[in-house]
Amino acid sequence: MKKLYKNLIRIIDQVKNKVDDTLQQEFRTKFNVVDSIPKGLPKMEDVVRDFLMGNDKYIQGDSVPCLAKLVDLWGDPTYNRPDEISFNKCFQNIRKAGGYSNSAADFLSAFLRTNERDLGKVVLTKGNHRTSMKFLVEGSDEARVPITLKLHRDGTTLEEAVEIEAKDHTRDCSYRENQKGDSKFKSNYYANESWAVELFEFAKTYSIGIAGTLPDAEFTVPSHAYLSRARKSFKDPSVSTFLKSFTEKKCDDVIMGNTIVAGSAFIHFFRKDIEEVDKKYNVDSFGNMLSFFFHDWKALMETIDEPDPANITQEQITDSTAWNNSPANEPGIARFVYLYNQYCKRKRYILKNSANTVIPFDGGDKSSWQYFIKTVNDPIRESIYTLANTKFY
Repeated sequence: MKKLYKNLIRIIDQVKNKVDDTLQQEFRTKFNVVDSIPKGLPKMEDVVRDFLMGNDKYIQGDSVPCLAKLVDLWGDPTYNRPDEISFNKCFQNIRKAGGYSNSAADFLSAFLRTNERDLGKVVLTKGNHRTSMKFLVEGSDEARVPITLKLHRDGTTLEEAVEIEAKDHTRDCSYRENQKGDSKFKSNYYANESWAVELFEFAKTYSIGIAGTLPDAEFTVPSHAYLSRARKSFKDPSVSTFLKSFTEKKCDDVIMGNTIVAGSAFIHFFRKDIEEVDKKYNVDSFGNMLSFFFHDWKALMETIDEPDPANITQEQITDSTAWNNSPANEPGIARFVYLYNQYCKRKRYILKNSANTVIPFDGGDKSSWQYFIKTVNDPIRESIYTLANTKFY
């Protein structure tokens, strides 16, 4: 599938459009640039002109320190976040420094595009916030910042340019702890990092998009890390079974990370029980169970005049705040056990005449339940049996 490439965004336009005029005026009035920009550097527009006109002063692949006008700096939301600048962070940094410091800001990083669509435009890979801060303090399109301008080679396509820039952006992000998970995935995906591309392809199978990288995705996951964790811990067959059921039954447009972990774990630990039910009764018991509780439960409760009837939610299943949000989400797994047993009881699915539940709690040391219990963290273990046998909705 062809990747989605977004239009460039001028950085200072974000400030003009998203920061209240009164607040902009306040920063221009109260604060100043506290130190001077480096001297002796060429103007960026001269570097761009000389390179595009074919003068020998600059060659393809060069990195040129220069001074750029703020109005000439763009961001690419394909792999970066120029449309998600934290202006509160900008305000805090300006107030803390008593203005804008060129020395503290150092050199920004940018690339000169040479593809037909964006020819001559300079795209920042580092410096969205610093550009915004400089504009907030000076209030002039013509104000300048020092940048290192990297010159794409002639004939560099849009796709190639984005990959090169995304790699540069990703390297920078690896040194910063505050980058959001979805942004980390997006920049790595457009940088063609193998782990991100492979995860994209896996999720695409179920029309699941991550960080806006899949056009027309039917479903989204807010955190790629949980999906990766589920695959590592419970392997693709279990994760695939869960995602296939959840998406085919259209349980929710957004698939929460804890739901993926708990649901995949449930399939992993209790697959044998599920497959026995499906074979004996020729059904898709897990998928039908999801559909029943996510779509049909409210209507059933309305028929008996239940107060405030509602379908089951992901949050109800996976809530583990009482256990300090257990990373393995064992409470969520236990609640899936409860839901599955209750559904099978309602449908009169029985595997053993002596068993009270399809997933038995008294099946001996080699039972699926005991297999699961052995993996549960000690602080939670005592609560798991009760959770798996208690109505929570």
